[in-house]
Amino acid sequence: MRESSAQNPVSILAVIVLYRTHAADSPAFNTLLAAKANLDSAQTHLQILLHDNTPELLDPGPLPDDVRYEAAGRNAGLASAYNRALSIAQQDDCTWLLILDQDTTLPPDFLSRISQVAAKVEPDPGIAAIVPRMLDHGRPVAPVFMRFWGPSYAAAECQGTSAREVHATNSATLFRVSSLKQIGGFSPYFWLDYLDGYVFHQIFAHGGKIYIAREIEVVHELSLLHGGDLTPERFHNILRAESAYWDLYGTPVQRLAFDARLLLRTQRQKSRGHTAAITQLTWNELKRRVFHSKAHRIQEWKCEMELQISNSSASVNDTLQDVPSISVCMAAYNGERYIKAQLQSILPQLRATDQVIIVDDASSDRTREIIASLQDHRIRLIQNDKNQGVLRGFEEAIRAASGDILFLSDQDDLWAPDKVPWTLRIFQLHPNANVVVSDAALISEQGVSIAPSYYAQLGGFRSGVLQNLIHCRYLGCTMAFRSRIRKEILPFPAGHSVLHDLWIGALNAFLGGETIYIDRPLVHYRRHPRNVTGNQRLPLARQLQIRWGLFASLITVWFRRQFGSGSNQLSSRR
Repeated sequence: MRESSAQNPVSILAVIVLYRTHAADSPAFNTLLAAKANLDSAQTHLQILLHDNTPELLDPGPLPDDVRYEAAGRNAGLASAYNRALSIAQQDDCTWLLILDQDTTLPPDFLSRISQVAAKVEPDPGIAAIVPRMLDHGRPVAPVFMRFWGPSYAAAECQGTSAREVHATNSATLFRVSSLKQIGGFSPYFWLDYLDGYVFHQIFAHGGKIYIAREIEVVHELSLLHGGDLTPERFHNILRAESAYWDLYGTPVQRLAFDARLLLRTQRQKSRGHTAAITQLTWNELKRRVFHSKAHRIQEWKCEMELQISNSSASVNDTLQDVPSISVCMAAYNGERYIKAQLQSILPQLRATDQVIIVDDASSDRTREIIASLQDHRIRLIQNDKNQGVLRGFEEAIRAASGDILFLSDQDDLWAPDKVPWTLRIFQLHPNANVVVSDAALISEQGVSIAPSYYAQLGGFRSGVLQNLIHCRYLGCTMAFRSRIRKEILPFPAGHSVLHDLWIGALNAFLGGETIYIDRPLVHYRRHPRNVTGNQRLPLARQLQIRWGLFASLITVWFRRQFGSGSNQLSSRR
């Protein structure tokens, strides 16, 4: 890990964790960008990561080119998001990690001022974090000193390095990456609540010091102090985490003081507008602490958290063994508006050894520049000098692919975060299957949901040849296939009007290959006026032309196999 010298700029990765909020609606993101505009790039190198914990895939909308967006696809909590950011910070050799809640409001000079502090204290590796003063409606809420009876708000004049145990909110705190690595990162047990208490206690327990930057003030509303939108379920999690923290790390006096605060809290909650359900939960937690032992409470909490962790982060990929290599095949043409978001939905699901093959069909817009700006070694861009059409674009991408499993991808859709693991799991469970097709949800040009199921509108998926001669049921962006059938499907028929997805699916079925359908929308299929295919029903003459082209091509294959040297069916072995 690099520790900057006087000649090196301060290196910061800022992470904002989003939950059911678009980046454009996040006060933290908007004020961070404003603060970045006042930053001296020669003195501070800033990277920004948006980590979206929204279970439903959200279109992030237009983002600056230097902002990295990752969709978790499930609410795996803050700890998971922060650990992901910590991993990126280590990989990119960042010295500092700035954590921000989506609703924190930063002053315009925040980055420039906290960077100056970081440059000053960076030579001292014992300083693990820099914390500003946090205000909630003008009331100071952090930092706090941990005294023998519990937390005590730090006086406004407190400034500089503290020898005491200091706690603050994770949001707006600048953590030293090496210090977070020393304590083992963020605990999955405190996956969502009281994570800040855990982290600051661990820093102190490992000998780290906190620098209080009292001249920097940040505004953040704490839901615990207000009625607002705090639900009983959410408050239950907060109470259990808070109670577990004091049971695990508090002294007997501090635990008694916490019990007393719970009693007082029931009265304050009534005056602050909390519902009767919230007040009752506080009272129930107090009774739980009185009538159950500390060991029982800790064990009960751990069981709850392990179940929550399992439900939130379990993935079909967890049980995969011998994961095959992946190639994503994409034909692109004038895709500057959507292709970055699509690639950002794909790349986090791939390993370092996987690849994305993109054939750019002589685009006249910024498609190539946008692809290059991602600077991802897994992307291979093939550039055509003249436009050859979508069919030849996919054929060229498939020829260039080296993976065991080939995924087809359009340039303007979005992949669900679990598309790859789900598909690989199905291939693993069905070793004889050559093709896997999933359902797709329909979204508008702006990313708004139109329909939850593409195939429900068609009456379901059918893989047979006859059904697809009547009505095409294959949608390329939902398809993946084993590389072993590439020699069968290529070259695509010349001289006939054949759709690439219909050809792959129908030929596989025609030659006896197995297709598995996943009744789950793993793609968000975007409908807009510039769709190359599928935007509206084709004229009858064009439909008949495509069906005749498919029929004639299949008959040609049959004759070649009957009277030539080819085999009669697709191989079911790798």
